[in-house]
Amino acid sequence: MLPIAFALVFGEAACEGPASNARIITAYRAAACIPLAKRRATTPRTREWDTALSLRDGMTVVVHGADAPGSGVITLSYPAENIEVVAANGGDYVYPTDVRVDFQKEILYVKAYGLAGGISEKTLLFGYDLRRKQLMERLRVGNDVLTEECPE
Repeated sequence: MLPIAFALVFGEAACEGPASNARIITAYRAAACIPLAKRRATTPRTREWDTALSLRDGMTVVVHGADAPGSGVITLSYPAENIEVVAANGGDYVYPTDVRVDFQKEILYVKAYGLAGGISEKTLLFGYDLRRKQLMERLRVGNDVLTEECPE
């Protein structure tokens, strides 16, 4: 009986489609755009971030990443503590396309989009707590839900 219940619970969760209405989507839309890097290192030219943010207490966090293979993650450097962490990793072929921040709540939002496994379109939304240095939420969203990205 237990294996059947397990299959039913997890099978149902696996069949759920991407979200189109969730708290993290609303928060992402309201957050401030993080400017793209002025000097871009990735070729061909793509969306790239190398931006220092200042938290409420003056702590500096530097956002690094690019919408490109091999660098398709968003990492954060905390210079005062000499540490670097991964804030968002969409996996193979799913790269960051937009990065925003809520300065009041000190949460970084990352939208990642691509062809998961090189086969099907996938959009992910990440919420990362800059103060606690931890991923709060990772949600698959409908590919047409987050259509507007920050301007270049």
